[in-house]
Amino acid sequence: MQKRKLLFYAVATPLLGLITVSAGIGLAASYAGWSFNDTTCMPIGFYQRGPVPRHLKVGDRVFFCPPVTGPAMHQAITARWLSFAPHGKWDCADHLMPFMKFVVALPGQTVDVTKKGVIANGKILPNSKVVTSIWDGKLKVIHLPYGKYTVPKGMFWEYAPGNKAYTSAYYGPVPEKNILGSIHPVPFLTIPGSQYWLKQ
Repeated sequence: MQKRKLLFYAVATPLLGLITVSAGIGLAASYAGWSFNDTTCMPIGFYQRGPVPRHLKVGDRVFFCPPVTGPAMHQAITARWLSFAPHGKWDCADHLMPFMKFVVALPGQTVDVTKKGVIANGKILPNSKVVTSIWDGKLKVIHLPYGKYTVPKGMFWEYAPGNKAYTSAYYGPVPEKNILGSIHPVPFLTIPGSQYWLKQ
């Protein structure tokens, strides 16, 4: 009987500690203005939410409500490729969860969508080649036609380096008014490289 008790404590004590730590992190996150990312766009983990950048610039990391119009977004929403949220403060149109991406081009700047990847202001973005089909070619994925684009006034072009990231290369630039705030990884609570775990 004594051995069974010792075995129970040996298993239960670390498990209870892990549950307590996880609950503590979750509680802290709710009060600290953190968001948890489990997508392949950015490294998995916790991110600190901040105010909307006063002067948006290339390289800013932002979270925003994605556009819901256009054939690409219609495909993604109806196929349920995106994350959906219940009603709440961060609930976007069509109940979509906010996206978390990098700003790579601003109004007046150019972006070239090519078969090899996306080129923003003359620099190719790593891992930016669009997915053109899935299910062994049975379903064509809608994306912007290959070619050069100039970002319109009041909009920005966004991108994320993770595998299967759904970006402006599919549905185009995003209105700046859709930005909810800035976002920054919480040190030691994000997993570097995890945005590449889901293979193409």
